[in-house]
Amino acid sequence: MRRRTLQHLLIVFSVVLAFSFAFNAYVFYSFEERFSSLNHQEVVRPEFTGLVDSAAFERVASKVTPSVVAIEAGDSQGSGIVYRDDGIILTNFHVINNANNTRAPIRVTLPDKRIFRAEVIGTDQLTDVALLRVNATDLPVAQFGDSDALRVGEPIVAIGSPFGFTSTVTTGVISAKHRNAGPTEYRDYLQVDASINPGNSGGPLVNLKGEVVGLNTFIVSSQVAGELGFAIPSNLFQEIIERLLNDGKVVRGYLGVQVRDDIRFDENGNGHILNGSLVTGLLEDGPSSKAGLKIGDLIIDLNNETIDSSNTLRNVVALISPGDGVLVTVLRNETRRDFVVKLAERPES
Repeated sequence: MRRRTLQHLLIVFSVVLAFSFAFNAYVFYSFEERFSSLNHQEVVRPEFTGLVDSAAFERVASKVTPSVVAIEAGDSQGSGIVYRDDGIILTNFHVINNANNTRAPIRVTLPDKRIFRAEVIGTDQLTDVALLRVNATDLPVAQFGDSDALRVGEPIVAIGSPFGFTSTVTTGVISAKHRNAGPTEYRDYLQVDASINPGNSGGPLVNLKGEVVGLNTFIVSSQVAGELGFAIPSNLFQEIIERLLNDGKVVRGYLGVQVRDDIRFDENGNGHILNGSLVTGLLEDGPSSKAGLKIGDLIIDLNNETIDSSNTLRNVVALISPGDGVLVTVLRNETRRDFVVKLAERPES
């Protein structure tokens, strides 16, 4: 009797084992078939399929870290990026501002442990950008990418010297784009969830191609909720850099208007934010006043490009040269009207 029971148990076990093997083989075959159906672009660009592995981050760190420097400027510490091989270094204005005011030495330490004294060759406080020069040649230059091409959710890498720990690499994703909150006058920040700490300022935010797409600038942190990191997009800071290198300063266009976003509510308290920028004030004899704009106009286009907010309007106008004429389209009493405005130069204060 016991022998027959044992035989039955062996038969049942064999059947279960055979079924398990068959099921696993089916699952493996189905996964393999499904994975192989992905096109080549999806396989080689894992940042868009969610199949990111550590090797991708290792390649980025290996490629970019040699171009990331540590900066000491008086009591301030930060990071920087080799912008040109003849010694031009990009960093944040706030990293070197204290030393610039007190004439304390600014020192740049390269990953190969060489240390150079640096001089400030250009600054733009309104975007928190600064350029340094060190007496060195043949430096490893970072490659810069298109920040407009970034997608929310795309993996990124932050490199810098948080708390003085040089060549620190952290990873995360693009959490949001076009953030208009921050410590600067002109704001168009990338928001990231990669760990960014004091000392990371001035270091690169990098995509998985190894291209610098942002300049890590500030954090918002809470002991309860953690931290949010923010970076200046590369398409903005490269425009600033070229003006600093060519002209020694950044000269901005000026409409001579006060604006705000237009929020409309109905009788029930429900509403929405309109696309555009509402004119709430005009400089007397200023560019817009002379062109015919009025308080209450809603600016919706600039040079036939949509203006979705007042922050966008400020940023776009600032990068147009004073003296240039721009086509401003407004809604006035629900009617579209066009005006040509000759921009003035933005006042210093």
